[in-house]
Amino acid sequence: MFAWVEVLAEKNNAMEIAYSLGTDMNLDGRIRYDKVQDAISLEKLSDGASPQATRDFMEALRERLQEKKWGSGQAICVSYSRSVEPAMANRWKMDKQASFVRFG
Repeated sequence: MFAWVEVLAEKNNAMEIAYSLGTDMNLDGRIRYDKVQDAISLEKLSDGASPQATRDFMEALRERLQEKKWGSGQAICVSYSRSVEPAMANRWKMDKQASFVRFG
């Protein structure tokens, strides 16, 4: 599965994130991630995205944000899937596929 992600702002230990599922980079959905409480919440469902696919993506993104910092200023295309490694059962794997830096 693929998604586009962009951190719009970071304030008060929270990240405002734009996203879209699939390969279209419309970034019309909104997610909020609270770094202190490790809580992720849906602010606006991306057009055409199913609620279940969005929940899966949010779970994968939350796991990724726990492990590595995510900078702002660029839209990033990621692939994500359930890990097939026995030691990582029920965990998500997320890899960067491409990025797009916005100027101006």
